[in-house]
Amino acid sequence: MTDPSIGTVIVRHIDELEEALRYANGTMQPMLAKAVAVVLEERRIALGWAGEVVADLAETLWLAPPEWKIGGDPEDDDFYLSFSLDTMPCIDGHEPETWVGTIAGFAGARIRFVFGTDAIGQRDWKALLRSEGALLDELVNKGFLCDPKTGDLALTIPINREDLASGFEEEDLETALAPLRTSVDRIRDARPIFDRLVEAISKKGRP
Repeated sequence: MTDPSIGTVIVRHIDELEEALRYANGTMQPMLAKAVAVVLEERRIALGWAGEVVADLAETLWLAPPEWKIGGDPEDDDFYLSFSLDTMPCIDGHEPETWVGTIAGFAGARIRFVFGTDAIGQRDWKALLRSEGALLDELVNKGFLCDPKTGDLALTIPINREDLASGFEEEDLETALAPLRTSVDRIRDARPIFDRLVEAISKKGRP
């Protein structure tokens, strides 16, 4: 479809498009945010992990085992390693217009868990990842994404679009968001590897 043709279609269906966008942002997104928070908070409590989980996808939703916390002020939420809910853009580099589009996988967009540290800066983080090649290979073999050049350490969360559609129809997103729960458990199962990474970070971050 050429650009002029797209413009024609958009104008002719502008009422439906505007209504759909408003509904996605005003009704579907809050429902998604609440369901995501329920899943993550349930896993956080069950595993006895630290974190901050709120029903707002614009906020940072993060988790970490308490053993990964940096010692010091108990009021600080600084961790050698933690992971948070993040997004991957469309294949053209742009973000979808809605969270529904991101979670449904519009044009290659995805949600994922991304790892980070409060102990060292980004430059040292990349250097550390480059020095831990064998450890990263173990994580890659378990399905994690690791790129020392960008400092990217993540786990993609595959959401089935049909399950998501059915979830909205039935007003129950538990089945659609089951991969979110599974992904947290995959991180739990990889704890021995991540514990070694935490040890390496703690050594790097010592004065």
